[in-house]
Amino acid sequence: MEYTSYKDLANNLYIEKDSIILISSDITRLAYLALENNEIFNTDKFLDIIIDKIGDGTIVIPTYNWDFCKGKTFDYNKTPSKTGVLGNTALKRKDFKRTKHPIYSFAVYGKDKDYLCSLDNVFAFDENSVFAYLDKNHAINIVIDVHFNNHYTICHYVEQIYCDKVPYRYNKFFRADYIDELGNKEYKTYQMSVRYLEKDVQGDASQLYNELKQNNIIKEQYINDILIEYIDIHKSVEIIAKDIIGNKAIKQVQYKGQYDSPITQAETAYNIMKDLFHIPRSLSGQGVRDSLEYIKNNHLGELNIKSFPANTKVYDWTTPAEWNISEAYIEDLQGNKIIDISQNYLHLVGYSEPVDTIMPFSQLDNRLHSIENDPDAIPYVTSYYNKYWGFCLTHNMREELRKEPDKKYHVVIKSELNNNGILNYGELIINGISQEEILISTYICHPNLANDNLSGVATTIEIAKYIYALPNRYYTYRIIFIPETIGSLIYLYENIKHMQKYTKAGFILSCLADNGTYSRICSPYNDTYADKIANHTIKYISDNNNYREYSFFERGSDERQFCAPLVNLPITVLCRSKFGSFKEYHTSKDNLDFIAKNNGLVGSLNYVFMCIDILENDFIYQVNMVGEPQLGKYGLYPTISKHESSSHTRYMTTIIAYLNGKNSLLDIANILGFSMKDIIPIINTLLQYNIIKRV
Repeated sequence: MEYTSYKDLANNLYIEKDSIILISSDITRLAYLALENNEIFNTDKFLDIIIDKIGDGTIVIPTYNWDFCKGKTFDYNKTPSKTGVLGNTALKRKDFKRTKHPIYSFAVYGKDKDYLCSLDNVFAFDENSVFAYLDKNHAINIVIDVHFNNHYTICHYVEQIYCDKVPYRYNKFFRADYIDELGNKEYKTYQMSVRYLEKDVQGDASQLYNELKQNNIIKEQYINDILIEYIDIHKSVEIIAKDIIGNKAIKQVQYKGQYDSPITQAETAYNIMKDLFHIPRSLSGQGVRDSLEYIKNNHLGELNIKSFPANTKVYDWTTPAEWNISEAYIEDLQGNKIIDISQNYLHLVGYSEPVDTIMPFSQLDNRLHSIENDPDAIPYVTSYYNKYWGFCLTHNMREELRKEPDKKYHVVIKSELNNNGILNYGELIINGISQEEILISTYICHPNLANDNLSGVATTIEIAKYIYALPNRYYTYRIIFIPETIGSLIYLYENIKHMQKYTKAGFILSCLADNGTYSRICSPYNDTYADKIANHTIKYISDNNNYREYSFFERGSDERQFCAPLVNLPITVLCRSKFGSFKEYHTSKDNLDFIAKNNGLVGSLNYVFMCIDILENDFIYQVNMVGEPQLGKYGLYPTISKHESSSHTRYMTTIIAYLNGKNSLLDIANILGFSMKDIIPIINTLLQYNIIKRV
């Protein structure tokens, strides 16, 4: 092979005068070949030659760095590129300038340098990004010795534009300190599209690459046996979009919930409940860990499973020992088991001490629990903070056993209480543009109970997927799966100052799968933003205003801690039938047969989805023109006036009449008696036609 100098290589690149080029390169082999042939590869000289060829064009070189995603400071002037030597060389030159995005930045030379470096897009791959500029301006990507899989980031831009076709990625927001060009430091938020960790997304783009070649969108050149490719970015976008819609990965990783209807999500939620129902949970122990691992591995890959030491003082409480149970049963002396937790974990009093003894029923009866007025139900009983052991059974069974008070039984509880153990909980932070947060909390400590509260756990998982799918979410969402009471105290102990500063609203999700009326528990004074949103939602989602609002006097879950006087977070509780208000509550009758999948779960998902939609759209808007806008010229007014066709227009004009830049959208909805669910699409239409603006 006859060696071609790197200077001649640069001269021989197919670069048209005044064009726009994106250079993706790995110059390692070029530098090595130069050294082998007694010359030193000079990256500045290499760039100078390309600049001479481009004329009045534009050169764009990736200078990506992903440290911002890890919370590390991005320094506009000092943070290096992690995508090659050529980019770092360009960053040191005065004729190049860097764009602003801290994750996907570029070094730019040429006529559009100032425009590109003025962009301050939060979203890495949206229509205001450098990627969109490269697409719309028919840029050519010159690729020097880099595999297609490792450089064609434009694919993610297409995924963002066609986001309704991509169930395997979502928009994630990252926050860290940002030092700008002038040295000013600010804590800022930026976004990039990432894949779901819990899904096995295939990363091989060879099929796409071959299709681009077949369509003559990729052209090849070899110099010194090094492959140089030329890709027409704009032409590639259409091919990539088709691939996204029909490729193999879509079929492999269909992400249930992200774009599914509430009916399908309710089916998924019900299956989650089935999967988790037979795991033995309590305040702590392996059952809680197994449940959290299930959620992380199968549904929410970014869930952070945290631990807190047992036997530790938390405010006025002390965390209990870690409790694990392997076996617990009562058998007669012939080995016939009368009660066995392998049949139902409710048979054992939660946190029972270990025991292995023989005793007559007359003595054992003092350790048994049943419900006299519900004789065929097993009660749910716990003793977290007092040493005790006991069993639960139906009252009918208990009455049968009482007929032989002197009969002896073998009682076995193989449990372990470990004061050096831990309590676990799950935390998921889904960042938005704003640092203001929405808390969504549910409790994960009940065994063999479906409505209370596997329904809360399952719906929270599906709600997290709904939040992930919001393309431009404003708020940050803090989602927690905690053991009831002690879990909320632990969480406050670790996060109270942050939560008091940033929590805009919060919702505790409980008992959401039965067929009861929609209900909620108000905050202590029923005056928080969460109360306002939930109050509006529950009125418009209920049939014939058939709903219940309970005062804080009727509290009973983690709102007791989150709304305590020295905490005072803006929290409300969302339920169907409130805990304690349905006869199956805390009994074996609260099982999977009790769940109203097609009504309870679907309705509950819509209940919470509507709360989130209000949060994400409740801004202050203002009309852009004096007087009432002429809707006809925007195609928003019927050309022929009929009684039935004017009602929608009047609805729209009435809303417009209140968009004065002072009232929030929710305030306007409440003033007019309109549902936010109906107002939001109208606002989006008015924004689309630039009739209104967000203040």
